[in-house]
Amino acid sequence: MRGAGGMAGYGARAAAVFSAALLLAACGEKARHGQEAVPRPVVQGVEIITVQPVPRETSVEAVGTVRARTTAAVAPQTMGRLTAVLAGEGARVEAGALLATIDDTSVRAQLASAEGGVAEAESALEEAGRAVAQAEAGRSLAEKTYDRYRKLVAEKVVTPQEFDEVETRRTVAVQEHERAVKRGEQLAGRLAQARGQADAARAALGWTRVTAPFSGVVVEKRADTGSMAVPGVPLFLLEDPGRRRIEAAVSEAYLPRLKVGSPVRVLLDAGDGREIPAAVTEVVPAIDPVTRTFLVRADLPPGTARTGQSGRVRFAAGEGSALTVPERAVTRAGGGDGVFVLSGDNVARLSPVTLGASDGDRVEVLSGLSPGARVAVSPVDRLADGDRVEIRK
Repeated sequence: MRGAGGMAGYGARAAAVFSAALLLAACGEKARHGQEAVPRPVVQGVEIITVQPVPRETSVEAVGTVRARTTAAVAPQTMGRLTAVLAGEGARVEAGALLATIDDTSVRAQLASAEGGVAEAESALEEAGRAVAQAEAGRSLAEKTYDRYRKLVAEKVVTPQEFDEVETRRTVAVQEHERAVKRGEQLAGRLAQARGQADAARAALGWTRVTAPFSGVVVEKRADTGSMAVPGVPLFLLEDPGRRRIEAAVSEAYLPRLKVGSPVRVLLDAGDGREIPAAVTEVVPAIDPVTRTFLVRADLPPGTARTGQSGRVRFAAGEGSALTVPERAVTRAGGGDGVFVLSGDNVARLSPVTLGASDGDRVEVLSGLSPGARVAVSPVDRLADGDRVEIRK
């Protein structure tokens, strides 16, 4: 009897477990039917295009940096303590404007000494000039007396001894004149040397005034009042704000394509998105052996950029083909660009793309699309990834 009762109890428990399993299965089935029962929305009237390569002039981009065409690192030419710094960063200055002054005490002392030497040399030269004139008169008189006595001695009017005395006086007068002339020449040389020293002192005094070499803007100030000025060490960085250009490193493969005057388009990374037409003004043909690039410079219109801005230089690279889509097909998603590509069962899938240059109302797709892809054009703002679409006839 206990055996029969045990069997009966086991059967009851098995039946209960089986019933519970059926119940769970039924619930899972209902859950699955419930999920499938919720249909995805169908976006109607979607306009699409089939993307195909089109022939076009291909373009290449090179990353560049905006720099001032004219810059100067303004450095002192003499050593000394800065007594005043008169221009700060952002200051507009004219050519020759005073930027800083250097202690000129010792230089002024040197100038005063040199000018004293000039005055002394001038006085000595004047005295030497008078001595030359006096010696010239003495020599002239001695020459005339000599000529007269030479005739008289020939006529035996005077004795030979008297003639010898006159000849000696003539020789002495000539020698004194020569010494006076040489003395004057020496003093003239000393005067020139003194004047040179004075000019050097005046130049050194001028070096204590640091001035702007051209009209521009101070973009960097590297010293303050009280600092030590050292020759060749810049105190200011000055640039001409009206003349800027972009410098870009371009792959050596495009060296034959870029020449002075070649048209390019510049797109500033921090700009308004518009391309700036420009032309190549300089090509540095030397190839960097590390990066295998060469430097290209293009002038920018005044007021379009600031020094240090980054940008891209675009230029034509020959005929080729490209995939393009209308601008209105592009949507921003997740911080990047994307387009909705339709699958075979008309389900929209968001595909990230990399865009290139724009041409009118179309934009080049560099990556993310394949030829033959069906891309939704409108209404893109109503689409989401995974939506079913009804194509506009």
